[in-house]
Amino acid sequence: MALESENTPVGVDPTRAFVARVYDYLLGGKDNFDVDRHEAERIIAAMPEVSDVAWENRNFLTRVCRFLANNTEVRQFLDCGSGLPTAENVHQVVQRIHPEAKVVYVD
Repeated sequence: MALESENTPVGVDPTRAFVARVYDYLLGGKDNFDVDRHEAERIIAAMPEVSDVAWENRNFLTRVCRFLANNTEVRQFLDCGSGLPTAENVHQVVQRIHPEAKVVYVD
C-alpha cells in the first residue's frame, strides 16, 4: 500500500472503494487500488456475471458512438458520468471516424 499512497492524487482516498475504480478493475484496467480490487472480487463472488455486464456496457457505448459518428451530423459529444479513462473512450471511437469531433467528459 505504500506505493499507492505515494502515487495517490490529492483528494483520492485509497482506503475506500470507489465505483469508477471498481469498474476500471472489472474492465482489466490499471487505475484501481487494493480496496477496489477486493470490493470487485466480493461483487464477482456474489454476481459472477458482473464482469461480462461491465464489458457489455462498454461495448454498447462504443457501438452507440460509432453509430452516431457514422450516421448523423453529430460532431460534438458529451460523456456524462464517464468515470476513469479506459480503452475505447468516446473520443477515440468518434475521432477515428471524424478527427474534428469534439468530446467533453464530465464525471
